[in-house]
Amino acid sequence: MRRWIGLLGSWALFVLALGLAAIAAAGEWINVRDSRRLERVELIDQMIVERSGAKAEELRSVANKNAAELNQMQRKVDDLSQQTNDMPDTGQSIIVSTTENRLYVRSNGQVIFQAVCSTGKGTTLAVDGKTVVFDTPIGKLHIKSKEQDPVWVPPDWHFVEEARKNGMRVVHLNPGGTVDASTGDSVSGRSEGIWSWFHGQRPTLHMRGKTVVYDDGSSQRELPPGKLITAGNTIVVPPVDSPQRQFTGVLGKYRLELGDGYGIHGTDEPDKLGHSVSHGCVRLGDADIAKLYQIARVGDEVIIY
Repeated sequence: MRRWIGLLGSWALFVLALGLAAIAAAGEWINVRDSRRLERVELIDQMIVERSGAKAEELRSVANKNAAELNQMQRKVDDLSQQTNDMPDTGQSIIVSTTENRLYVRSNGQVIFQAVCSTGKGTTLAVDGKTVVFDTPIGKLHIKSKEQDPVWVPPDWHFVEEARKNGMRVVHLNPGGTVDASTGDSVSGRSEGIWSWFHGQRPTLHMRGKTVVYDDGSSQRELPPGKLITAGNTIVVPPVDSPQRQFTGVLGKYRLELGDGYGIHGTDEPDKLGHSVSHGCVRLGDADIAKLYQIARVGDEVIIY
C-alpha cells in the first residue's frame, strides 16, 4: 500500500513539474513574441521617419518662407496704414488701390471723386542684362507737375517688348550709323562717291542731324514721328532726342507727374481700364483724367496701395 502511495506521489510531482515547465515555456514565448512586435514597431517608426524626414523638412522650409513673406507684407500694410493715418483731413489726397484698380480723391475727409483706372501688370522683362519690373510703386508720392498734351518718349524696354511680342529683333540706330532698310543689318564703309553708287540697290536708314531718314540713293525722306520703325524682321530704335522717339496720344490729353517716370495719365486703350495692364503708371479714361486734372494741385499727396 505504501508503495502505491509513493508511486502516486511521484507521478503527481512529475505532472506538476510538466505543468510548471509548460507555463514557463508559454511565458517565454509571449516575451519573445512581444519583443518581436516591439522590434517591428520600431522598424516601422524608423522607416516613417526616414521617408518623411525630407518631406517634413521641406514643409518646414516652406512654412518658414511663407511666414517671412507674411511678416514682410504685414509690415508694408502697417507702414502704409500709419502713413494714411498721419495724413491730415484738411488736405486733399489722391488714393489709388492697385487691387481694385480704382482711384479716389479725398478732400477734407470726404471722397469727392472716384474712377476706374489701370495699374501695373506686375510682369518682368530682361533688357540689356537688367530686369525691369512693371509694377505701380506702393507708398506715398506727390504730384510734381501737371502737363497737357503730354508726349511719351518710350524707354528702350518698349522696343524690346514689342519685338518679343512679334518674334523680331532690335537694333539701335545711333548718330553716324546706318542700317539696311530691308534687313535691319548695320551697314559700314559709308563714303560719298561709292556709297551713292550703291544706294539705288540698297535703301538705308540713317540720321540726318537729329532725325531719321529713309535714303533710296536718289532721294531722302524723313520718317514720321511717333511711329515704330521696322526694317524687315527688325525694330529700329532711334536716338532719344529724335522726333521719331516722340509719341503723341499714347498718354491721353493730360498727365500728372509723380517722379521717376511714373504718372497718372490718359490712355489710348480705354477698353483695358479696370485691369492691371500698365507698365507702372496709373491710367484713366479721357473724361476722368480731364476731371482729375482740374481737381488736382501740384503738391497733392498720392497714396498708392
